[in-house]
Parts: sequence; structure tokens; C-alpha cells
Amino acid sequence: MEPAPPPRSAWLEPGRLAVGEHPAATGGAAERVAALLGAGISYFIDLTRAGECAPYDHRLPTSRADDGRYVIYVRRPIGPGEVPATPGAMTETLDYVDRALEVGHRVYLHAGADAGRVVAVAGCWLRRRGLPGDSALARARRAWFAACGAAGVDGESGDPESPAQRGLVDAWREPDAAGEAAGEAMDLALLGRLRSRYHGSVIGLACGDALGASTQYRRSGSFAPITGFVGGGHWQLPPGAWTDDTAMSLCLAESLLSTDAFDEQDQCARYRRWQREGECSSTGQCIGITAAVAAALQRSAPVEGGPEAVLRAGIVALYAASDPPRVFAGSAAAAAVTDASIPVRHAVMAHAALMLAALHGARRETLLATARELWIEHAAAPPGILDVVLGGEARRAPATSQYPAGIDPFAPIRLATSTVLGGSGFRDGLLAIVNRGGDADLAGALYGQLAGALWGIDAVPAAWRGAIRRADALRDVADRLLAAALAPKS
Repeated sequence: MEPAPPPRSAWLEPGRLAVGEHPAATGGAAERVAALLGAGISYFIDLTRAGECAPYDHRLPTSRADDGRYVIYVRRPIGPGEVPATPGAMTETLDYVDRALEVGHRVYLHAGADAGRVVAVAGCWLRRRGLPGDSALARARRAWFAACGAAGVDGESGDPESPAQRGLVDAWREPDAAGEAAGEAMDLALLGRLRSRYHGSVIGLACGDALGASTQYRRSGSFAPITGFVGGGHWQLPPGAWTDDTAMSLCLAESLLSTDAFDEQDQCARYRRWQREGECSSTGQCIGITAAVAAALQRSAPVEGGPEAVLRAGIVALYAASDPPRVFAGSAAAAAVTDASIPVRHAVMAHAALMLAALHGARRETLLATARELWIEHAAAPPGILDVVLGGEARRAPATSQYPAGIDPFAPIRLATSTVLGGSGFRDGLLAIVNRGGDADLAGALYGQLAGALWGIDAVPAAWRGAIRRADALRDVADRLLAAALAPKS
């Protein structure tokens, strides 16, 4: 027996893929989101552009559901009456649908007032499954009209899709099969290596944060060195849980992916929801917010803070790796949301250069040289600034003294870089950093983010990958950042 569809929607694929109205299209977003969640929806694909409808993703739970799954929100914007800019962009959207279904999610596909986007994506998804154009379009329309009926809304007379959307479904063929994207196709092995770097960077960030949370504020030698996730620490966290460094990075990532822009107001709104409600946290609570960040969010203006904002450069680099000037400018802008310090601005841009070098394929031996080349060509800043930030410590193995707590934004970059160059490998290097104590969560997160981007996900111990909190959500963010970096830009 076919399961009942979620409220105010209809099945395109019974029990697996539903289409329907935007949860916040006409008010009552909280109740509609709750109803969709109650019907088992765990993957939301939003086809609207930023600002078209009120946001609702902040209403989705951040904790694991009873079935062990996290709720995922993805925005794949298409303008009203429009089609994606390239066949590859539609393919990416269809890949999101299929990947979610393959791992057992129940997917909800929706747009705003313009239904044609839903019909177009649904029709192309049905074409992928072997239906001819007219059959795919008819079935997608039936699902949409059924959703309108369930919502108590009369379907629009005529065809809901525009001629361009209808033509896309009629003529749809996967770009690889048609050879339409031959000039843009990326070698699969290269794409696999790049995806490994993205996963390594995001998972590495969280692992470094979680390991460092256990030793944060402690003095080296005053505790038994850790070798894995033990939890506890200043915040008394469960093993594998991470703090503000990863949470704020994820808030920034979600803002960039949802708005496709550096939207200061949206970033601040997400940071405040994390502060008040634990959005993007590992435990459902705000853990580790600094006084400077709290003051900046309260005043709605940046303050003179510390090095916490440096990590944001890594997220911006992942998001816009194919556009280095945008990475440097965006990294500085993302840091300036909460921190007005000129040294922090310079530190952020230096970390952006290192991350870009890693994502562009640098090896450990060429990391500094590649970062310097990227800086000279794209940073719009004197090369001497990069040298000041990295200092001599970036060219020798780190000293054995404790990593100091404090507000020096250059210290964590120098420690991370020198440890990467020291040749210890991901595991040993990260443990060496967090066992120094001090600001161990920040230092560990920064190292994990850079080393993961340099060496890829396989360098992260499998036990850590399996035990880190919200691992599936972290991997999903990494994939969406990669898709954003590879998407054609207007």
C-alpha cells in the first residue's frame, strides 16, 4: 500500500520523493516544517533564490533523529520561469536528489510561487530514470497538481512550466551521454582527489576542534596526552563533539551556500541562531562562544577580537576555490563581520592563501611557494604581509613549548603551517598540537582544516572519521561547497 504523502504535498516517487509548496510561502512555517518532519522528510531541496521566500532552514533540527539520520537542507536556486544556466547545473541538482535517496533519506522538493521549477527538475529526474519526455512531463505535472489539491489550492490553468522549462524536460539528456559538456568535463580521478581534499578539510576541521576541546585551557604536562576522542575538557563534552570553531564555520558555509553571496546580515543571523538555539552545533547548544564574538553579535558591529575568525578563510576558500580574488576579498569580509582588527584581516588572508594552495593541488614541499604565488597574483596586498604573518616558524619544525592562549592571530597559523611542513602526518601532527593545551581547539581546528585540504580525507584516521559528531552533515556540507566551487559563475 502506498504511504500517505506529507501534508500539502504529493509523491513523485511513493514513500521517497515528494513535491509541494514552500514551507514558508504563506506563513505558518513552523507548523508546516513540523508536519513535514513528522511525515519522515529528512532532506529538503529548495529551488528558490535567496530572499524570494522567508527562510525556514533555521527551524530544522540539528540533532540526530531516532533513525540515526540528520536533517539536511540544500538550496539549488533557479529563477522563476527559468532553467539552470548549464546542463551540468541541472545534473548536480539531480545528483543531490539521487544521493539523498540512495542513503535512505525521504526528500522534499519545492520552490516558491512558480511551480515550473519543480516540474522541470522532477521531469528531468524522471527522464534520468528512463521515461520519455512527454511521459516524464505528464507525471511531474500530475504530482504538482496533486500537491496543489492537497494544499487546498487550485492548480493554475494550463501548463505550470514555462516554454523553456518544458523544452528542457522534452530534450533532456545527461550531459555525459550527449557529449554536451565534453569541453568542461573534469577528469574523474582529478575530481575524486579534489572531493577528498574537501572532505578532508571539513572533517579535519571538526576532528581538530573536538580533540582540542579536551585539552583546551590546560597547561602542557599537566595532563596525560590524549590519542583520540575522549570528551570532557573545559566544556565537559561527549567524545567527538566540537565547539564554536566548527559551528561558526558551518554557519558561514550555510550562509554562502544559501545566498550565493557574502551577505553580512545573513551570516550574523545564523551566528545569533547558533548563539541562542545551538544551530549548526554538535550538541544542540552554543559551546565556546568568545566574549569578543558575543559582543560583536550584540552590538551588530565588529570589535577588536582574537584569532577565531581566521578559520572562516578556509570555508570561503572551499566555497570559491575557482575564483582566488573572490576568496581573498570574501575571507576578509567574512572575518570583518565580528572582528575589526587589521592583524586578523592579514591572518585571514594568509590562511586563505595556504588553503587555496592546498586545494589547487600543492604538495607539502610546494605549499608555501604556491601560496605566495597566489598571494602575489590575487590578494591585492603587499607580499611582505604574508611573510610577516607566517614568519620564520613556517619554515622550521615547531618548538616543543606550549601553544599560548591569547589574541595573537598569527600564532595559530604559524603553528599549523610549521606542523604541516614538519612532516609528522595528519594524526601525529594534530595530536602534537592539541597536547600543547592552551587554545587547543582553535589550533587543532586550523591544523585539521589545512592538513585535510592538503592530504585529503584518507589521511584522517578512520576511527576519527567514524566517531566525529554529525559526520554525515559535515560530508554533505563538503560536497555542497565543492559543487559551489565548480559551478559556472556569471
